Amino acid sequence: MSAIELLYRAALGTPATRTLIINAQAHELLTALNEQAQLELWQQFKPGYDALKGMGMAVSPALPSAGTPYDLILLLPAKNKQQTLAWMATAMQQLTDQGRLLVACANNHGAKSYEDALKKLAGKISSSSKSKCRIFSARKTAALDGHLATQWLNAGKQQRVESHGLISQPGLFSWDRPDRGSLLLLEQLPELSGTGVDLCCGYGLLSEKILRSSKQVDRLHLVEADHLALDCAAMNCTAWSDKTEYHWLDAASQPLPENMAWIACNPPFHTGQDRDIDLGQQIIINACRALKPGGLLYLVANRKLPYEAVLQSGLKTSQTLIEAEGFKVIRGIR
Repeated sequence: MSAIELLYRAALGTPATRTLIINAQAHELLTALNEQAQLELWQQFKPGYDALKGMGMAVSPALPSAGTPYDLILLLPAKNKQQTLAWMATAMQQLTDQGRLLVACANNHGAKSYEDALKKLAGKISSSSKSKCRIFSARKTAALDGHLATQWLNAGKQQRVESHGLISQPGLFSWDRPDRGSLLLLEQLPELSGTGVDLCCGYGLLSEKILRSSKQVDRLHLVEADHLALDCAAMNCTAWSDKTEYHWLDAASQPLPENMAWIACNPPFHTGQDRDIDLGQQIIINACRALKPGGLLYLVANRKLPYEAVLQSGLKTSQTLIEAEGFKVIRGIR
């Protein structure tokens, strides 16, 4: 039994009139939960959001306002601990008095650490384990450590990061420092012009540098699956609002802006905690289709990732510009 199923089954046995699910994931049990209580779902990641929509569920990419009360909140931890702690603090603050927070997590994804954190925050918890997962809960009482909750909330907010000078947020890819692959890609980019795409743009590291250095770019499309990242990218590129367009979409399965002169891309190769080579390959296939004839693709990837065959099938030519520090930068022409 997965942590998702464990959490949803526990919720079915917990009386509630208004329930919020943070980091909601599609599962058949959601239908029963929706019949049991007024249900609100939050999911900022586009593939997860679309899966919930596909079930006919109401879901939002933005957390409800702080004044919205719930008597039950379910939470599935994120990959990033700092982000998850901020979600825990948010949940405890939005519960009614004696409202319950339920959390489930696989043991190998840090379940014990999150259980200890909730105990520290709420004062008293209930806990059990099953199917290599842990499920634990706490009620909102006077024991809630409000000072700690504020610390966790502030640590998880959007913030300007000293290492790159941009606005970012815990939980985003390489949120607190420029990742070496993107920097290597930037070093290989020529001065760009016309209309292009920053594909899988994250918080806008590539976009901000491209717009600052390439004055002949007349339109830049920023494409990203994480709504939180796209919000940060928009803030980082405010100075070029007349040139930028933002697209919250799944680059592996949804159509991209077409007829592009160039695309710059540092594609992900993980789905949640798991390595997913197909993900990067599908993004590259979509990128090749989005270029106009003669359009350029600039791609950075882990040196061992098998992307060359996909590039050869979708482009006229491709060549590796540099291999360094475990990465490769590839330039292709459609």
